[in-house]
Amino acid sequence: MNHSPHLKSYVKMHPDNKMAWYLLGKEYESSGQEGKANYCFNRAGEVFEAFEHKQIPADVWMEYQDKLVQMSKEKARRTARTRYLLTALMVLLLIWVPSANSPGHSRESASVPSGTEPVAADNVKVAGAQNSASNEVAQIGGPGAGGVFTAQARTGSSAGTALAGMLAKASRLPAETTVLGMEQSGSWMLWRDRMQPLLSLQNKGNGGLAVQSYDAAACACKPSDSEKLRKAGLQWAVGQEELAVLNSSMRAFRTQHQRLPQSLDELTGSFPDNMMYGTTDGMKKAFTPMRNLLASQGQRAKGAASQQAGSSAESSPLLASSLYGRPFLGQPLRIVVDKSKHRLGLVSGNVLIRNYPIGLGGERTPEGKFVITDKVVNPNGKSNGEFGSRGMQLSATNYAIHGTNESDSIGKNESLGCVRMGKEDVEELFALVPSGTEVVIGTGGLPDQVLVPGSRFMTEPQHDQTNPRKTYHWLN
Repeated sequence: MNHSPHLKSYVKMHPDNKMAWYLLGKEYESSGQEGKANYCFNRAGEVFEAFEHKQIPADVWMEYQDKLVQMSKEKARRTARTRYLLTALMVLLLIWVPSANSPGHSRESASVPSGTEPVAADNVKVAGAQNSASNEVAQIGGPGAGGVFTAQARTGSSAGTALAGMLAKASRLPAETTVLGMEQSGSWMLWRDRMQPLLSLQNKGNGGLAVQSYDAAACACKPSDSEKLRKAGLQWAVGQEELAVLNSSMRAFRTQHQRLPQSLDELTGSFPDNMMYGTTDGMKKAFTPMRNLLASQGQRAKGAASQQAGSSAESSPLLASSLYGRPFLGQPLRIVVDKSKHRLGLVSGNVLIRNYPIGLGGERTPEGKFVITDKVVNPNGKSNGEFGSRGMQLSATNYAIHGTNESDSIGKNESLGCVRMGKEDVEELFALVPSGTEVVIGTGGLPDQVLVPGSRFMTEPQHDQTNPRKTYHWLN
């Protein structure tokens, strides 16, 4: 398939773009026009040398070609699409290929005179990260601390797709965006402590972007120190958990009452109105902006919803620290119980936020879908009884997720059907999930590895969440 007309037009507009010359040369080479190909390769300089000695994944080229075909079919948007797609391809390739200035790259191997500029796409350059910031700014992901944050899979085709999607909205990117890389286990992306800075994007204005990779293996270079970014990213992740709890609680309230709550007090009352266990300062500041976001989702006018999201982020540091002013864990929290592995996972979409070890009852533990109804502190009046310090009933049944005074039963099938958890685990889960949370119990689906953060999620408890009026007869 001949894509040379698009590339010829591009190099005419950007004659100093060595990446474009290289791509055009590859087009001529594939069509047997060796003379033209050699001319383009000479213009490409060290880009040609670097790429010819570096194996580029085939799926990157295929994705590029497929997008060019789509671009050619949309003539009315050809100019804009050409720019975005070339930019996306070049940035993706920069992740795998070192810049001319990176350690280990020999300029002597280049076929151009010394002094030629390093690998650069149209206004896309490899740049160093700026990591100096105060603790206060770092905690909300402010400028100088990685700017705003987002996360994506560290490897695989989904990583390239996510990055291309960001670049397609380059004009909307803030001054600095840090992308955290998440490890994958099966179809799950692993959250929080396992995340590391993947790359940063600096918006230089007028479509200009600077890219810094923090993956030494991927860029074949020695990246800048990313420890400050990692710590700022961890603070961002904790804040996103707060937003996830608030978002899920408000959605659950709307399902039960056919309206959004007017205040946090409606979510944090005494039992049975303790939809949320407690709050944080971040939740308090984010309540009204989050309510506005949820309300705007019901509007058909997407422009109005987008405008609302921007104004909401300005008044909430937690929202302002996340890309486009929206919570990263935007899908409602769910609980997944894997009977075969004795694991309980807390998930949002395909992100695995927690993966706890649990005790079960084997065949006595029912499979299917449930929702959390009663959320009780110290079931049956005590924290050291058979149900431990927390209990969450599953629909209108005698089954529950609760603590236990038999810690040795975790990982075994010794209950009469309930889900048993360790004390710290069940207390954290109780603080994370609101009543109304969906619980799916089945066989398979979760990884073996335990996923529990070094620092537990904590909120300030509100009101009395015990239920002395009822004795629970869960099938412990």
